[in-house]
Amino acid sequence: MVFIYELPLGRGLINFLPEEENLALETYHTWARLFELQRYYSWIVDRFHLSTMMYQLRTYGKKHNFAWLEDRLLPLGFRLVFCKRTDDSFGRARDERLKVSGNPSQYDDLRPFIEEQKLMNQLVAESKLPTLTVDVSDNDVMNAVGSIAGWLAQTGGLHMQDSGA
Repeated sequence: MVFIYELPLGRGLINFLPEEENLALETYHTWARLFELQRYYSWIVDRFHLSTMMYQLRTYGKKHNFAWLEDRLLPLGFRLVFCKRTDDSFGRARDERLKVSGNPSQYDDLRPFIEEQKLMNQLVAESKLPTLTVDVSDNDVMNAVGSIAGWLAQTGGLHMQDSGA
């Protein structure tokens, strides 16, 4: 038997099909509840609701409203860190990514990545969450980490404020 995987890791919260929307949204509600139940746990969540909004908008023309989710994340002290790069730095980033990519051909045309970043920039600007934008054009990870850690310390993001809930 031969298996052909179009999506080797399967679909998820970002790239769900329209008919899977209810399941995806239920999963977001579950994540929100988990965050509320574990309010003193430190979370780093990568590619969450804004990535879903971007993918669903670009792929299906549907903009999901996650204001309800951000309203639940705000009292928990969630913050948004947006790592972006200048358009002319995507080529250098591609060179690094090709060293580990399982699908190098996806980087043949960098225009979709640049377009996605522009859309993500708009979605970040619309977010209710406190936001830090970090320019990673120079690929200096240590500098980016330092900026993020400094911002978290400065804005109280390293400790949960007890709301009595």
